[in-house]
Amino acid sequence: MKELKFLGSSLSDLKAFPNHVIQDAGYQLHLVQLGRMPKDFKTMLTVGAGVNEIRLKDKDGIYRVVYTAKIGTFVYVLHAFTKKTQKTSKQDIDLARKRYKQLLKMEQKMTTKTYQNVWDALCEDPVERATLKMRSDIMVNIEKTIKENGWTQTQAAKHCKVSQPRINDLLTGKLHKFSLDALVKINANLGKSIELNFVDNIVA
Repeated sequence: MKELKFLGSSLSDLKAFPNHVIQDAGYQLHLVQLGRMPKDFKTMLTVGAGVNEIRLKDKDGIYRVVYTAKIGTFVYVLHAFTKKTQKTSKQDIDLARKRYKQLLKMEQKMTTKTYQNVWDALCEDPVERATLKMRSDIMVNIEKTIKENGWTQTQAAKHCKVSQPRINDLLTGKLHKFSLDALVKINANLGKSIELNFVDNIVA
């Protein structure tokens, strides 16, 4: 799994999103760390080669996370922002492009903090962090099972014993809509078990 680095103010900007948007954005970045593509994204050639924009939206706003996973061995988050209009502002594009150019020049000597898991960056509370890690991992594996079996959403809903709209939420990465209990139940309905690995937290 690729480690994660946030450039400039991108981490604090992302953490300023509403909590449910942070969860969904974190899940998308978790997928990127695993070498997969986000659920809803577009390429950002205006920023640079290999740069993508994760697209998130709710009833209150439009949110974007700009990243690249094509430079070195890391996932770099270049920018996170709230869109005020349908068209991305020149200011946001210019800022992401500036950080991308700095990254190209400085990648070999960057001292930006590295995160093994996106939830280590996004969560201050250790209980919330652990819960989100588990929810994210279980959701990834449920989706993997659905895709490996080639199920339609209707078929997946039957196997998972939930409604089709719930499957749609799962497959589009709406992590905030699923509690740990709900995901464990769906996983069990698929005949899957969960093995826990207990490790001590290392405090620097």
